[in-house]
Amino acid sequence: MRVVIVASELYPYAKTGGLGDFTHCLLKGLRELGVDAYACLPLYGWIDKGDLIYVGKVEVKLSRLWEYDVYRNDRVYFFDNPELFHRDYVYGPPWGGYWDNHLRFGSFCWAVCEAIQKEFLKTDVVHTNDWHTALIPLILKYIYRTDHKHVFTIHNIAYQGVFGKHVMDELKLPWELFHMDGIEFWGNVCFLKAGIAFCDVLTTVSPTHAEEIKDPRYGFGLDGFIRKHSHKLVGIVNGVDYKTWNPETDPSLWYNYTRKDLRGKAYNKRMLCKEFGLDEKLPLISYISRYAYQKGVELLLEGFERIVKLRANYFFLGSGEYGPFIKDAEDHLPNVRVVTTFNEDLSRKLYGSSDFILMPSLYEPCGITQLIGMRYGCIPIVRKTGGLSDTVKDISADGYGIVFENFEVPDLVCAVERAIDLYHARQRFLKLVKKVMSLDFSCRNMSEKYLELYTSTK
Repeated sequence: MRVVIVASELYPYAKTGGLGDFTHCLLKGLRELGVDAYACLPLYGWIDKGDLIYVGKVEVKLSRLWEYDVYRNDRVYFFDNPELFHRDYVYGPPWGGYWDNHLRFGSFCWAVCEAIQKEFLKTDVVHTNDWHTALIPLILKYIYRTDHKHVFTIHNIAYQGVFGKHVMDELKLPWELFHMDGIEFWGNVCFLKAGIAFCDVLTTVSPTHAEEIKDPRYGFGLDGFIRKHSHKLVGIVNGVDYKTWNPETDPSLWYNYTRKDLRGKAYNKRMLCKEFGLDEKLPLISYISRYAYQKGVELLLEGFERIVKLRANYFFLGSGEYGPFIKDAEDHLPNVRVVTTFNEDLSRKLYGSSDFILMPSLYEPCGITQLIGMRYGCIPIVRKTGGLSDTVKDISADGYGIVFENFEVPDLVCAVERAIDLYHARQRFLKLVKKVMSLDFSCRNMSEKYLELYTSTK
């Protein structure tokens, strides 16, 4: 079986969020399982093609002709069109997406399909991801009538690729599909609906989130369409590259450590507290994520004064619009440290030093911070939503984390109080640290579940 994974992001070539980690992890895991797996990615301007092999050229005849040169290495096919993809950002600058993203990713979808048709990109399964590649199942299944198996994964249903109906002609999409059961969405074109409608298997990044997106509260206007296609919907928890994220070998840490010998983690905490002027005797609770509404930052801000009065150290690392509001608190609170630009080296030091990872998310399709945190021996404090529900079980139910249900300040404060109490019950706390480090959320584990889908898809 040959599998091609198509996406707009793939670590280490292009990454703005969890999508890049997912595609890297899936590709790595499938290859470890012996699957003949490859990825397809636009060749962004910052990718060096010096070591790549030239494969050939594909022409995409839309409202105008778009030519793509195709290159490859041992695991990735790169589609090169300098006019469309040699830019400073994957999707656009922070203040907004590129005006022609429909052309960029629409023509990329056509180019991948042409390469598959030309058979220099042979495959049995086509695994597409998010709206940027969602036209591929439509093109191959509806226009070219091929018999490939199609798996489509929604990573964040809030991003749907909605454009004016003029793109129907620009991208040569069949007008007979412009209706509510097709790709029409309130008079516009919705790329994401194409992937949902024409895939054989629809997945999202956790079982709980698969249920959530059928609910109007989480479906972002597509809940009814998801319910219509729910017979093919599956939720699979994301994985983490355990080679990349490994406290035993991580070069960013002052001292490496294992589940069997946690002395290095204690030493890391001592060093971090010394560097940032914190009391090492207190539990260290860290927030490592974007300062965004989705991540529960408004709840944090609302309950901030009550939380920081509890006897613990709090470290916030991330970037985003709410950063300055959290930063203001650092000046007059000796137990709070805030960094408002993301720094991977510091994030690794925090994972290797922290006692707890805090994730009070409003919604969280899967979440990777809690998975990395547990890999490094951090007990998660999470709200029960999406993938956090599937990956963290509360200590009251023979689990290994602190879980709160309601998006309310008293619930958040209670969760932090429980964490602090747990920290001081040293024997139980250290037992749970070892337990979370023994959990398996690896790429291989995730990829085994996708391989089962590939082989069972009719």
